Amino acid sequence: MPFEWDADIAVDERLLRRLLGRQFPWLAIEHVEPLESGWDNAVFAVNQQYVFRLPRRHIAVPLMEAEIQLLPWLAPHLPCAVPVPHIVGRPSDDYPFSFAGYTRIHGHPPYHADSDPPARSSIARAFGSFLQSLHSVSIGEAMAHGIAIEDSIGRMDLRKRIPLLLDKVEQACGMGYFDGREQLVHRVHALIDALQRLPSDPPPRAVVHGDLNFRNFLVDEAGVLSGVIDWGDAHIGDPAVDLSIIFSFCPPAARPPFFEVYGAVSPEMELRARFRALYVSLMVLLYAHEIGQARQVRESLLGIANALDANAQSDSGFPHSD
Repeated sequence: MPFEWDADIAVDERLLRRLLGRQFPWLAIEHVEPLESGWDNAVFAVNQQYVFRLPRRHIAVPLMEAEIQLLPWLAPHLPCAVPVPHIVGRPSDDYPFSFAGYTRIHGHPPYHADSDPPARSSIARAFGSFLQSLHSVSIGEAMAHGIAIEDSIGRMDLRKRIPLLLDKVEQACGMGYFDGREQLVHRVHALIDALQRLPSDPPPRAVVHGDLNFRNFLVDEAGVLSGVIDWGDAHIGDPAVDLSIIFSFCPPAARPPFFEVYGAVSPEMELRARFRALYVSLMVLLYAHEIGQARQVRESLLGIANALDANAQSDSGFPHSD
């Protein structure tokens, strides 16, 4: 059975070297380092100065092309580094897709090292500034620079996503992740019940990143937010899709610094953000389980507990895996 993250095309170092040698010979490649790839793209550091992302799935091609158009304009509006594509590769006989190179943003994904609640409070404050700026960007100007005008896959379509969420909970239960933690499953159903009682008023709209999770931002050695990456899902949509990061990465005690900077949100938006936090945490859990990435499993489990306001150790019992 194929998984939704399976590649459509193989991308490796040999292919990258061939593409860069033919399209950008001035790079004079000395060193190539494969970096952790996501579902959609293979990622490589080149000469320790650039990062190149190459789509490995057909569905990712328009997302890459949207990043290429949007990020050079958007970057100056934000208080945090983002990958601005200034080397753009074109489709060729060697490789059928566009691809992009960026000046490397130094840092690492936060799951590479354990971070305690004070460190997560610091990141929360930085995210408050980042998301306040992003969600204040002019929608009209963003549309003029190629951003998607709607959420084409229905990230916050609850009628579509609630059954998918329950299916992911069932899969996680089958893998043993909720053994002895039945209270968390009850909290999942309580959250769904609350969501189904929400009024059907349309949510506010803003420019959103669209895929903020612990795999798509970087921190430096001090645990300070150093960059937000992977912008292929940016669109005009519900700000709750981005606010989910505060309800997954940050435990309750670490959230006040975020809201001091970002501002208060409605109870309805908080519920939607919690739902998105839970959904993405479960989705990444299943992915991390399949690829055997224990640290991502651990962070996903913490995200589930945080989204449900469960103590990550006493209520959930989730382990701190290496």
